[in-house]
Amino acid sequence: LTRSAIAPLPLSPFAPSAMSSKVAQANITDAVKELRFRWERARSEWDDAASKRFEKDVLAPLEPMVVAAIKALEHVNELMIQVRRECEDQGKD
Repeated sequence: LTRSAIAPLPLSPFAPSAMSSKVAQANITDAVKELRFRWERARSEWDDAASKRFEKDVLAPLEPMVVAAIKALEHVNELMIQVRRECEDQGKD
């Protein structure tokens, strides 16, 4: 895909197709909670070498990645607030 083939995101933060970073944070947090819940249920019946390997190789590394993603989204949110503020200030001139 070329850059021109990708449709730009709507500029309005209130556009229906634009997802706020706060919503993304909440979605990630909810998904991780659901994953933990389902893993606990699965682990109660699946307790062998493969399950331990899955937990070690897949689930354990996921936690720090999720934390990093949430921190990045918080930073994006701060930047978006700053950009909106600066754009509003320029519009007043």
